[in-house]
Amino acid sequence: MSYRYNDIFQIPERSLVQQRLTKAYFLRQMGLTSAEKKLINNNIESMEVLAQLIPEKSNIPAVVNDIDSFEQVLVIICTVSTNELDKLAEKCIHFIQKYISHQVVLIIEDDFHFILNAADKRINQADNSKLTIERYFNTSKLSKLYKNEHGESFFEGLNFSNLDKKNLELLYKSYIQAIVQYQAASITGTYQKRSNARTAQDMEHLAQIEQLERDILSFAGQIKKESQLNEKVRLNMKIQEKRNQIKDLKHLLNEH
Repeated sequence: MSYRYNDIFQIPERSLVQQRLTKAYFLRQMGLTSAEKKLINNNIESMEVLAQLIPEKSNIPAVVNDIDSFEQVLVIICTVSTNELDKLAEKCIHFIQKYISHQVVLIIEDDFHFILNAADKRINQADNSKLTIERYFNTSKLSKLYKNEHGESFFEGLNFSNLDKKNLELLYKSYIQAIVQYQAASITGTYQKRSNARTAQDMEHLAQIEQLERDILSFAGQIKKESQLNEKVRLNMKIQEKRNQIKDLKHLLNEH
């Protein structure tokens, strides 16, 4: 299903590109693994550069220093087969963000759903022509057919008119903020626009919740294998402790 993503982003026409990104571009890259070649040849159906935000066309200044490079922001759409989004999204995100040495707002889609991604990239200190990925930011799967309860507020947060356009770094971080607050809304039930400082705090709280949830799954797996009753009790207490920590973090996310 064709989807008009710029109805969400509202990027000015002068910055729209809407050009195919060829598989050959990636296949020319040095050091592709066999898994990456399989992904590009067999799993990714097509890719498109929807928009390119650069100073010349957007009148938004670039930011380049020893650590960060925000010379342009690309919006890229990657299409995979229907019902393959859950299986392939993370692989596609890691692959495209790895080989595009610019700041990328990435959409991974199939016919009926899409996932929005951004990444925190820094200049590689060993090779300043490359960017190193520090962290990924992903939404859950979004429907093309209907909005969920937080979708409208989230899309409003992605609207170009609502982004911080003092420079390309702040613009890109506005996209990250929107994704982080969408993640938080899935936990708190409310989408809230936050300051940069508060978004950074929420990012850490979300990361802690994810780790605690992984710990709970690990303890639950250990309980299934454990034969000693006292050890099962100890592990159950650990799980309850982690659940209480998650509850406290959710409370922090809800604070205004």
